[in-house]
Amino acid sequence: MEAIKLTTIKKEVVVQASQETAFRVFTERIDAWWPKSHHVGKCPMVESVLEQKPGGRWFSRHEDNSEVEIGHILSWNPYAHLTLAWQINGDFQYDPALISEVEVNFIEEGPKQTRVVMEHRDLDKLGGGSKGIESMDEGWGMILNLYKKMADEIA
Repeated sequence: MEAIKLTTIKKEVVVQASQETAFRVFTERIDAWWPKSHHVGKCPMVESVLEQKPGGRWFSRHEDNSEVEIGHILSWNPYAHLTLAWQINGDFQYDPALISEVEVNFIEEGPKQTRVVMEHRDLDKLGGGSKGIESMDEGWGMILNLYKKMADEIA
């Protein structure tokens, strides 16, 4: 039996917040919910940053004052949609020549309820083995649940 090759990770959560709040928590407050343990820097991370504009950088700052690129914003449509370039390869190193996409849609389901659908595409571009992709699948689930918890609390 042949193993199924995972090329896309798709996760979704429903947050108890308006579409605008859900988007703002995801983009403006990423440092508050992104786990400090999940980074590719050489020393502990102190801040996650997502610049609030088309083409804006996505990076982390570290204890040694270094900045480590993660990617950048490919599309920016407040409060409905965001696409990020993920430029971390299968060895969890920044690669400026690599782009896989993390698309996030914020779908209003009511005045204080938003479905957030996240899809990380083109995982085959990352290289590395299936164990790395499996750990990313698990990691994205954990990260999106941390985001949900914060969005629910703020609303």
